[in-house]
Amino acid sequence: MEKNTRPRQRLPRRKHPYINTAKVIAVILTLIYPMFMVMMTGAGIILHRDVHGASFGRCGVFLIVSGILMTAGTVLCLFRKSLPCLLSPFFSGGGFILCMYLLSKLVARAKANGWHGPGVYEGVTMSYLFQTRLIPCIAPAALSVIIALCQYLSYDLGEERRKRRRERLREENAPAPKILDD
Repeated sequence: MEKNTRPRQRLPRRKHPYINTAKVIAVILTLIYPMFMVMMTGAGIILHRDVHGASFGRCGVFLIVSGILMTAGTVLCLFRKSLPCLLSPFFSGGGFILCMYLLSKLVARAKANGWHGPGVYEGVTMSYLFQTRLIPCIAPAALSVIIALCQYLSYDLGEERRKRRRERLREENAPAPKILDD
């Protein structure tokens, strides 16, 4: 079995200051919202699952999973390759949809039970706290989807894919080597 001996080609460096700025903003927002707010909210819910029940604890686990999915989507949109740019919207979007579904369940349960915030948040409803912590996740999720789509649909990557396709077709359609010397 032959090993692929083609040298790895790097994508040409292009200057895209807006995309690079959006990537930095997306990373910072991902550190704040999905990685900190969503995952810490999920950890707090898991911590109090013994008081509120196992189904409530599962919501915490799924919140952590949604934060991991949104973070993975943001990390994937940082690369300039086609496959990560294709996968990034699915990870970010899936994590965000899961987070919003769990938010609706948590808000409904908090309103039904009349939960109020502890300590400094005395008098503030828990449903409001859940909403203010989890709704801003739309920013990094949307930003990573936009970045991934812009990169995937960019002329540079499209030209690179067309070039690889031409090379592959040239190799497939190359004439066969002679078997007998005439």
